[in-house]
Amino acid sequence: MRNLVKDPNFAHGTSAWTVRSGGRLSVVDGHDGRRGIKVTNTTGRARTLALNDKTNTVASTRAGTVYRASVWLKATRSGVSSGVRLVEYDGSTKRGSAVASRWMRSKKGHRRAVAGRGADARHPASRWAHVTVRYKAKTSGATLDLDMLTWALPAHRSFVVSAPRLVKVSTPPTRSTPTTAAPAGAAPTSPPPTPPPVPPVVPAPAGYRLVWSDDFSSLDGSKWNVRNNSWANNEESIVTARPDNVFVSNGALTLRALKESYTVGSTTRQYTSGYLDTIGKAAWQYGRIEMRAKLPAAQGMWPAFWLRENSGLGELDIMEAVGGMGNRTVQTVHQSTNGDMARFGHEDVLPSGTFSDWHTYAVDREPGSVQWYVDDRLVFSKTVSAVPWLDDTFDTPMNIRLNLQVGGSMPAYYQKPVIGAPLGASDYVIDYVRVYQR
Repeated sequence: MRNLVKDPNFAHGTSAWTVRSGGRLSVVDGHDGRRGIKVTNTTGRARTLALNDKTNTVASTRAGTVYRASVWLKATRSGVSSGVRLVEYDGSTKRGSAVASRWMRSKKGHRRAVAGRGADARHPASRWAHVTVRYKAKTSGATLDLDMLTWALPAHRSFVVSAPRLVKVSTPPTRSTPTTAAPAGAAPTSPPPTPPPVPPVVPAPAGYRLVWSDDFSSLDGSKWNVRNNSWANNEESIVTARPDNVFVSNGALTLRALKESYTVGSTTRQYTSGYLDTIGKAAWQYGRIEMRAKLPAAQGMWPAFWLRENSGLGELDIMEAVGGMGNRTVQTVHQSTNGDMARFGHEDVLPSGTFSDWHTYAVDREPGSVQWYVDDRLVFSKTVSAVPWLDDTFDTPMNIRLNLQVGGSMPAYYQKPVIGAPLGASDYVIDYVRVYQR
C-alpha cells in the first residue's frame, strides 16, 4: 500500500512538519536506522505537543474510505502517554477523529543501571513503541490531518517520531459513496469555541475566610492533577489530558465530553472526557468547599463535584447530576465506596431555571455535621446523631475532584443511557472552586 505521508523519512529535515508555540523540532536518529524528528518542550511547564503535517496528508477524502496511520514513538522520559491521531476537517469544521496511544515504558533493565540518580532513575528514557490507529472517513471532499503527539510532556523533555505511515486500507464502491452530511451535533471546530462570559463573582460567606481558590485564569498544575488515559469499566468514556477535553478560556474551566473513537492499549471507548483532582496537592478536613458551574444537559452525561479522603474510603458528593433527568442534582455521603457500606443521599430540584445555568454548589463540613447547599440554599444535612459513623469516617483531610463521565452506574440508575444522546460536545463549565474556613 502506498504511503500517503509526505517525506516520511525526513529527507528534507523538518520542512514538511510543524509544532505549536513552545515546541522545537530537530532531526535525530530514529527507529531501526531511520531518521526521526525530535519534538522538545521548551517551556517551563508540562504541555501537550503534537508533530503536525504542514499540508494535510489527505487533501480530499472519500466517504467510507478506511485509513490506517502508524508511527514509531520514543520519549526521553518514560511515564508519559504518546500517540497518533487522525482528524477529518471539512473546512474548519471537525467531522471526526480517531486516536491511539501507548504508555511510554522504560527500556528493560535501564532503571537498575541508573539507580540512585533521582528523577532520571524514576523516569529513564522509554523504549520504542509502535502505535497504529484506523479511521473511517465520514464525508467526501474533506481533509485528513495527521498528528503524532505526547500528552502532558514535562518541561524541557522530548519525544521522537520515526517512520510515520498513512495508507488506504479499503475504499467503498463508487455507486455506494454519496456525500453525507455531518452528523447532527457534530464535534466542534478546532480550536474549541470560547465559553460565554462568566457572571461577577460572589463575596465570601459571612463568618468565613478564604483559604484556597482557583478562578481559572489558567490551568494551574500546582493546584490540579489532570488525569490522562484512564477509565472505569462501567463507564463509556476515557478521560484525557488533551486540550480537546480539558481547557481554560475566558476565566472558566471546561471539561468537555466528545463523541470519538479513542484507544489506550487494548481498550477502546467511543467517548472522551476530562477529570481533575487535588490529590497530593491540597486537602482539608473541615470547612466550606464551593463551586460555581454550568452542567451539561445531554442525556447520559454525568458531571460530579466530590471529595475523597487522602487515606480512607469515605466520600462526600457535593453535586452529581445526570443529563436528561430534569433539573435535579444529587448530594450523598458514603461511609465507603468499597463494598456494601452505609450511605445517605438526597435529590434536590432547582426551584427555578435549569442546571445548565450558573449555580453554586457547596458542602460545609464541621465536627459532627455535614451540610449541603445549592445557591446558598440548605438542601441536605446530616449529623452524628443520625449518622454515628460520620466523624470516624471523615477523620482525615479530603481532596477535591471534578470530573465529567459519559454513561455509567448513575445514568443507568436513572434510566438515562447515552444511547440516543446528541453526538456533539457536552461541556461542564466551572467558574471557580473555593475553600473557606471559619
